Amino acid sequence: MTKKPWFVTSSIAIALSWAAVAPCSTDDSFRPAAADAYAHQSADQVTIGAKPFDNDDLVSQAFGKKVDLLKYGILPVLVVIENKRQNALDLRDVQVSLVASDGRHSTSVSPEEFASLGKQGKHPATMTPLPRIPLPKKGNPLNSPEIGARAFSPKMLPAGDSASGFFYFEAKSEPGDSLYVSGLRDARSREEILYFEFPFEK
Repeated sequence: MTKKPWFVTSSIAIALSWAAVAPCSTDDSFRPAAADAYAHQSADQVTIGAKPFDNDDLVSQAFGKKVDLLKYGILPVLVVIENKRQNALDLRDVQVSLVASDGRHSTSVSPEEFASLGKQGKHPATMTPLPRIPLPKKGNPLNSPEIGARAFSPKMLPAGDSASGFFYFEAKSEPGDSLYVSGLRDARSREEILYFEFPFEK
């Protein structure tokens, strides 16, 4: 990797070092593929690939057999971003939405918000209502460390590098779903990259 100029600020330098670290834990049993191995779109020398983990086998591969996200109405979507530009990408303002075939949108939720999901008034009206299974008071399965460890977390993406992780949606996978991604910026010029929107079917 090309050595960064001496005038790069310390905050960006630190962020770049974090971006190079895989967003998952030290457990190497799950390794995402390249962006173009999934449904994907390329623009401005950036490729974004995504895959909904919408069945029990896929969820078990990524999070282990004890984490049943689908049972509690949480759809994990793996997102891989590859940066082939000459400059780093600033990912701090990235917004990711799940878009149904009829235009309904669902924004991602953080693992910290899981405890409030399914409570009256908390379910987003933009997607199909889901049956709710109350979370147990003790041993909450949605407190599993794998969920947070595998969430998409990089804030900067160096030139020639890639980053991956999961975004979580309070929704059910439906035929015709697509992913909408915006907010990527050139770290040097601060110019925003054109938004991405593509269906999950390759």
